[in-house]
Amino acid sequence: MNEWLRKNLVCPRDKRELQTVENNLICPDNHFYPVVDDIPIMLVEEEERIHNYITETLEKVVEIQSSKSSENAADREKIPSDENAVDEYVQSEIPLTCGNLYMGLRHKLTRYPIPEFRLPPGKGERFLDAGCNWGRWTIAAAQNGYQPIGIDPSLKAVSAARRISRQLGVSTDFVVGDARYLPFVDGCFDVGFSYSVLQHFSKENAKISLEEMGRTVKKDGKILVQMPNKFGLRCFYQNARRGFTAGEGFDVRYWSPSELMETFKNKFGETQMSADCYFGLNIQNNDIDLFPAHFKMVVHSSEFLRRLSRKLPLLVNVADSVYLESVNQKN
Repeated sequence: MNEWLRKNLVCPRDKRELQTVENNLICPDNHFYPVVDDIPIMLVEEEERIHNYITETLEKVVEIQSSKSSENAADREKIPSDENAVDEYVQSEIPLTCGNLYMGLRHKLTRYPIPEFRLPPGKGERFLDAGCNWGRWTIAAAQNGYQPIGIDPSLKAVSAARRISRQLGVSTDFVVGDARYLPFVDGCFDVGFSYSVLQHFSKENAKISLEEMGRTVKKDGKILVQMPNKFGLRCFYQNARRGFTAGEGFDVRYWSPSELMETFKNKFGETQMSADCYFGLNIQNNDIDLFPAHFKMVVHSSEFLRRLSRKLPLLVNVADSVYLESVNQKN
């Protein structure tokens, strides 16, 4: 664990300072968090488990601790012998992390789908990626000059993210944790970011996560979060298919533009909304070479409308996926 993490990690329950005792981090109230392969496991196990990743991670930690074997660690640290090979975790999980458009690419990826970064080039700013999974946005941030920390409740995903970062030669750090209980001191990040994560939370849990992001991002720092728009064509269709219900488990929750703007302004202050993509969620223009011809048309159409929305702002209101960009005034 690097020195910055040692200084800036706190107990996710009470935000108190942590001490290192053997392979655990312990706060004064005796909440303890294991460190597995130099990865802090900062989950609050008694709280609502909004994804089975949390249960899987806690069970895996118990297994590793009880076996006291290095075999598991060696498996997680195995980097493909071919430097151009795509990690098996990504090959398997790509539809779950990048969306239905990527379903046909499962076990067929020829490169990592590292997305286009929508922030200006960094100059070493501390960057939080909340819900990083295998680290595609964390890696994109590192490649664009930021010092990123990715956090995700899945130990398997975070281990893969670290493997892939090393394979690609970028400097990143990762923590296993929950976006609702960020284990970081107040104001330690310059930028807070989350993509395709809070859209799966209940609106109450999403607001809790936003408050945590506001707490950990410094005043006047930037916050950029992707969310779904209930008035997007594809979102409206998907919402109608389930009877316009609120959703449960890890279903997508659909927000109106006015609801999003009101929430983000209340949590952070000054906020702008822009189009991310149309006709679906998670459509990335720089992955167009990976798709068959009929999907290429979807990507081209989405990108055309996204660019057009800069001149015709009303088009943002019918984008399926939108970005909320805020300047944090509430820390």
